[in-house]
Amino acid sequence: MEKLVLHLLVNQHAGSGRGARQYKEVKKQLTEKEIPFESYLTEYAGHEKEIVETLLQTTLKPYVSGKPFNHLLVVLGGDGTLHEVVNALKEYPDIPIGYLPSGSGNDFARGVGVSRKINQALEQLLSVTQPTSISLMQEIDVETNDTRLILNNVGVGIDAKIVATANHSKAKSLLNQLKLGSLSYVSAALSSIFKQPSFPLIVETSTEKKEFKKAFLCTTTNHPYFGGGVAIDPTASAYTDDIHLIIVEKIFPLSLAWLIIKLFFKQHLTSPYLHRFVDSELTLTCPIAQVGQADGEELGEQEFKLRFKTTHRLFWM
Repeated sequence: MEKLVLHLLVNQHAGSGRGARQYKEVKKQLTEKEIPFESYLTEYAGHEKEIVETLLQTTLKPYVSGKPFNHLLVVLGGDGTLHEVVNALKEYPDIPIGYLPSGSGNDFARGVGVSRKINQALEQLLSVTQPTSISLMQEIDVETNDTRLILNNVGVGIDAKIVATANHSKAKSLLNQLKLGSLSYVSAALSSIFKQPSFPLIVETSTEKKEFKKAFLCTTTNHPYFGGGVAIDPTASAYTDDIHLIIVEKIFPLSLAWLIIKLFFKQHLTSPYLHRFVDSELTLTCPIAQVGQADGEELGEQEFKLRFKTTHRLFWM
């Protein structure tokens, strides 16, 4: 029986250079274990898609139970790199993807149970014998019908402002080097949270339509984590078909501080200022321009009308 060949798509810049260090360790481990592998290093924005397109033409095949499967695509990078690869393979959900997390937040790894320690993550990967179907969110722009797959979450309001602030933080690189990358999100939250204005928002689920005049935070997710390990909805799971939506209204600073404390102790879902929706499909409309983010990618300031539902793809985990 042929050995499984790993095709490593590597973002060496992930986690402010953590990707390069972990790639070196992974190469060492694979060589010692005599596991065949090929490496493809990303060199610029969008390079992931080009690498995947080439591998689709030459190497990657869907997984079929009971038939030989000899070539596995493995992403070594952060959530942003994995997001690009998943969307490059949007039309090929039966081509499995392995993942070795090397980013700052690594929320997807947390959500699906992949270790954030590189040696343990590699051991997990090498122990797998067949892929697992995992639920991802599908985000559809109602106006343009553009569609993308979401690993973690889509946020409008303070969520997106925190992401933008963290992405441009001068301290982020240093914190990543100190293995404290998640603190960049905490720092960004503290500098942004009292500056975010409220905004109107309309939520439509399969059973109700609700309007909010003073929304403050709006996050859709299908696993618990955002912002580098904060459990925005501890009940969410990437192994179900439910989309979870959390909305927080604009409240007095003291009440907001108390809600944040409850958030870190996973006690926030009982707050009267927090609204939670769970459904297999829902639509969000924000009629005035607001900042947005999708899997940590800044969407800029715009009006939003987005429909969400779930879809499935295979991961080697």
